[in-house]
Amino acid sequence: MQVFKSVDGARSLKSIAATASSARVLDLHSIAAENPEDPDYLEQPLFIHPVLNRSIIVKHNVYAEEGDKLAPRRFTATKVIFPFDKADLNLGGQYLIVDQTDFIGLLTRHLDYTDRPLDRDLAVLRSVDRLPTLDPFLVREILNQQRIEVGRCYYQFSKADKAEMLHFVAGEIEALIRMCFGEMKANEKRTQRLSQLLLADQESPELEPLREAFGMAAEEFSEAMFSWKAFLYYRWRTRTLGPMLKATLRSISMVRSRRYERNDLSFVIRAKLILEKTITTSWREVGHSLRLYDRAFASLTEKESSENFRSFLTHSSSLFVELGERIGRLEQAVSFWNHRLGGERVSDLPPEELLDGMRDLLQALTIRVEERSAA
Repeated sequence: MQVFKSVDGARSLKSIAATASSARVLDLHSIAAENPEDPDYLEQPLFIHPVLNRSIIVKHNVYAEEGDKLAPRRFTATKVIFPFDKADLNLGGQYLIVDQTDFIGLLTRHLDYTDRPLDRDLAVLRSVDRLPTLDPFLVREILNQQRIEVGRCYYQFSKADKAEMLHFVAGEIEALIRMCFGEMKANEKRTQRLSQLLLADQESPELEPLREAFGMAAEEFSEAMFSWKAFLYYRWRTRTLGPMLKATLRSISMVRSRRYERNDLSFVIRAKLILEKTITTSWREVGHSLRLYDRAFASLTEKESSENFRSFLTHSSSLFVELGERIGRLEQAVSFWNHRLGGERVSDLPPEELLDGMRDLLQALTIRVEERSAA
């Protein structure tokens, strides 16, 4: 197991826990500190082993020197970090990468599973490893598919994400405020309060007017709020993803064919076209899913009819899972292109390094491009 150190010029473990996005980091260390006596936390843990259940899990861009530990080669991996001191994250910790060489041996040498079910924790680790991101909606759905029950406290936004989302959500729901609280003005205070309630980890009695407007029982309403929160979260993420995708497509277009020998040229041309098509098609599908949400929400706020929106939220779990996975894959592609291929500095890379990077990205996106030998 390797050491994660806090050093000058690098992000410390403490800063990762405090500022990282929900899509990149699952901060079980903070969840443990905030919910030590919560029955939901204690009776339905994400991981059975208590040390693993206090780790910090990170979606990680694989460095070149780490590639030999992973087979097949990948451009992202899931890193599990065990803090040295739960009271002082600045001291760093030890980490391993899910399914690296001798993964199970490393894990069981670090953690004693003599009287605990190792298979269950491995199933959870490998499930989240298959996901493009660690956002709470995808994590819950993949665990539900395997009938693994986990306390609700594990499915929450990071504090950094929640703080940034508040203003965005407030702008989205002003019309809803007027509908549900007609006798009260949709002022800034009321809008902010409902935004906080929608993003909270638990439903509040203050949402009762909304539940009544939807005509839902308590359990059905809870699931609908989870789905709604997912769509708000994904729409928020697309605000920054759109400009990043444009920059990535611009960088791909800067790959110059004249720099390559004939046996590599056809691959470069086809790889560029396929990457551009894959990115634009996926982005178009993201837009289509969000338009379905917009139409359903408009029927609620403009026509003041809850039926369509209620039906949409009740039956939308498969749609938001597809949406989350598409957004996650696009974010992975952007992150890889910038991390490995230098973004707009791509034209300065040696041709062979760029070829390797394009091959790895296509492989990670499960796209195969035949390479032709020189005649």
